[in-house]
Amino acid sequence: MNTKFPLETLRKLFVNAIPEEQAQADEQAPELSRFYVPSTHTRALNPNNMLVEGIRGSGKSVWWAALQDERYRQLVADLLPRSELANIHCRAGFGQTKSDNYPSKQILKNLLDKYESQDIWYTIVAFNALPLNMPNTWAARIDWVKSDPERIERAFIAADKQQGLKKLILFDALDRAADDWGSLRRLLKGLLQVLLEFRSSRVIRLKAFVRPDMLEDAEVSAFPDGSKVISSKVMLDWPKIELFSLLWHHLGNEPSLGEIFRQVCQQHFGQKWTQHASTGVWLIPDKMRVYEEKQREIFHALAGPYMGSDARRGFPYTWLPNHLGDGYDQTSPRSFLAALHTAALDHLRDKQAYPLHYQSIKKGVQAASSIRVRELREDYPWIDRLMTPLNGQTVPCEFNAITHRWGQKKVLKTLQQANDEAVVRLPPSRLEQGYEGIKQDLIELGIFRLMRDGRINMPDVYRIGYGLGRKGGVKPVR
Repeated sequence: MNTKFPLETLRKLFVNAIPEEQAQADEQAPELSRFYVPSTHTRALNPNNMLVEGIRGSGKSVWWAALQDERYRQLVADLLPRSELANIHCRAGFGQTKSDNYPSKQILKNLLDKYESQDIWYTIVAFNALPLNMPNTWAARIDWVKSDPERIERAFIAADKQQGLKKLILFDALDRAADDWGSLRRLLKGLLQVLLEFRSSRVIRLKAFVRPDMLEDAEVSAFPDGSKVISSKVMLDWPKIELFSLLWHHLGNEPSLGEIFRQVCQQHFGQKWTQHASTGVWLIPDKMRVYEEKQREIFHALAGPYMGSDARRGFPYTWLPNHLGDGYDQTSPRSFLAALHTAALDHLRDKQAYPLHYQSIKKGVQAASSIRVRELREDYPWIDRLMTPLNGQTVPCEFNAITHRWGQKKVLKTLQQANDEAVVRLPPSRLEQGYEGIKQDLIELGIFRLMRDGRINMPDVYRIGYGLGRKGGVKPVR
């Protein structure tokens, strides 16, 4: 029996520290006490880095929202000085929530019928960065900017000479900017052109948060020096050490029981927590934040040393993130937190030596997979048409086993002829290439993983939720 932790108290702490809505939400910044600042995001947050790439759930929208709030910017500036976020003023140039700062999707659709995408984004930047008295509608503003480009250029030059606050314009949720690939490619290309144009500005900086699949199309960067924009992108990734630091942050900052966790860390592991001076946020001790050995020691005190009766089934510290990674081995913090939330809720009848049981962690992965599948359904409604016929299929498998199932359900014909929302909105970008094109789309989305022998595998975070099997793997959701 593990005596380091009060089992029921720690299990309750997990449930309280990771509310279900927190594990699944990504549209806004959490309250300040739950706001974790990964040191590996320093480059992505620096205003000089204009293009940030991250998978769904990696925190793109969280950062988009947080950077617009002075309290969050100051916390990041204090903890990550190299992020250069001190003395920065931020505004949104596009996002999921409606705002007077930028046009909505419907307005963008109308504007694209009349204007070049580059002119639209350039006007949005001018509107948010310059003290100009512009007209009241976006169409009129674009006309106003285009009618006298020299006036706007002089205003940007004058702004660049001023001392004081730098201005950072943020772009997010660009997949929500259009419902068809043609329009989205135009918008992305125009935005990348504007990013490049402001790369040398001293005062006005731009930052776009994008999903990896949005940059795969060569047409998006098909303009002079477009490759420079793409090659300068910074990844918003979450290595294992940051995922567990995120967990410590949530546990240590839980209002009612966090003190118990902090005391246990100090008494049993010699790790003393300190508070951020201005916000009162409890800061993770350095060794818990940067040393895998210390993280493993503490997590195994919470979850046990093995994912079974012995080491043959793996070790919780590595097993959990490994089973939550996509085809690129990227694990979203939302999936990680969701798995642990579910594991803490799982009450086993027999006695257990640790707050988290390894069987409960497996159930947590099943729950995280179901959440990941729901997210895919939101972003790519057409994927269900492809994955539902594969329910019960065992992977790895030959691709022809997959196309056989698709053929039985006439999936390709359904996708090509469908006119409903489930397919029309951003359908597979290579649909015209048939099964091979769809396979490539699914590989680029991290849903399929192509093995060296040519067979198709699927990461557990998608396989389980879509009901596919794997010999010896976590059971799929039925």
